[in-house]
Amino acid sequence: MGVVAYIRSIRVYLLIIGGLCLFSGIYQKYWYCDLIGEAVKAIEENRLDQQYLERARESLFASEELISYDMGVRAYRSNNLKKATEHFYDVIDKGDDSFLKKRAYYNLGNILVQLELPKKAVAMYRESLRLDPTDWESKYNLERLYAFYPILSPDEGGQASLEPEPGDEKGDRGQMGHYGADRPDI
Repeated sequence: MGVVAYIRSIRVYLLIIGGLCLFSGIYQKYWYCDLIGEAVKAIEENRLDQQYLERARESLFASEELISYDMGVRAYRSNNLKKATEHFYDVIDKGDDSFLKKRAYYNLGNILVQLELPKKAVAMYRESLRLDPTDWESKYNLERLYAFYPILSPDEGGQASLEPEPGDEKGDRGQMGHYGADRPDI
């Protein structure tokens, strides 16, 4: 009976503490969402000097892979390809979100095309397609690479085969494939 009586005597304080924790969590979540929204808006408007993503990283609910991806996009737009590559590899290495991984592979392919490393770009686009075989952007860029560099084409006739590779099952999509294993020096 002593424990029940003690809890009854402090229940108001426990309710107040619980309410404060709930309020703090809700505030953090909306603050974080606002910062991410402002960061995306700033990137779209090419205002790349804003520090929204760095501040969002301090949130209790921060998604490290989303922030790394957005920082990679920001670095890519400001033409800092080395920094963008680092952020996209962070998404690939540490992330669980297959959509962000697919986009990171796609963006790495674009970076490698700019750096005139078509063989490695093909590997990145193929890895993106392994994660999502319906990704038309990766298919288009891969076809263009095969058209400009016929030596890279896997088929004899110079046409790219965009069929999913064997072992491309749903359980296999979260794994990093053999194409993305080596990192180019940028």
